[in-house]
Amino acid sequence: MDYCFGNFKDVEVKPFQTIRGCIDTHVQWLVSKEHGNEKYAVRHFIIKPNGMVTYHKHKYTETLVILKGKGKVCVNNQIREVQSGDFVFINSNIPHALENEYDEDFEFICIISYEDDMSIQPLGGFCGE
Repeated sequence: MDYCFGNFKDVEVKPFQTIRGCIDTHVQWLVSKEHGNEKYAVRHFIIKPNGMVTYHKHKYTETLVILKGKGKVCVNNQIREVQSGDFVFINSNIPHALENEYDEDFEFICIISYEDDMSIQPLGGFCGE
């Protein structure tokens, strides 16, 4: 495929269960290898109130662009609150986690590089807890 147009509402929302211990987190794969892109994937995440993506690391790089709500991002045991308009870059093999302890959905775009090893190493809890 040489190009692709789409809309969020037309992409299936799936529970994000790739990392053990994730709570109330959902993902949409907007652009991926299925669309002909061999270099990176673009995903839309929704973390519901009291949801989280547990502490983990992987070889691929990750960029988050916050669309809606607020959340906490832990990178290398450093916690920072992020909100709509913020962005975060996380390099290869850097431990990180995300948490929504607020009353509204926490939504962000997550762009990941495709690497020879796409495995994820779970580290458990939020921020190494």
